[in-house]
Amino acid sequence: MPKTKFENIVFTLFMSFLMVYAMIFYNIALNMGGMSNQVFLLAFHELVIM
Repeated sequence: MPKTKFENIVFTLFMSFLMVYAMIFYNIALNMGGMSNQVFLLAFHELVIM
């Protein structure tokens, strides 16, 4: 766990990025009817927009 203010900020940003990516990934996988390699790329492309 973070011990300094800087580590706390970096940890917060990283976890926010990861959570948003996971939610986008899940929604795209549901819309496509399952997981595939294309879902990873589509989720990353959508993340840039978000």
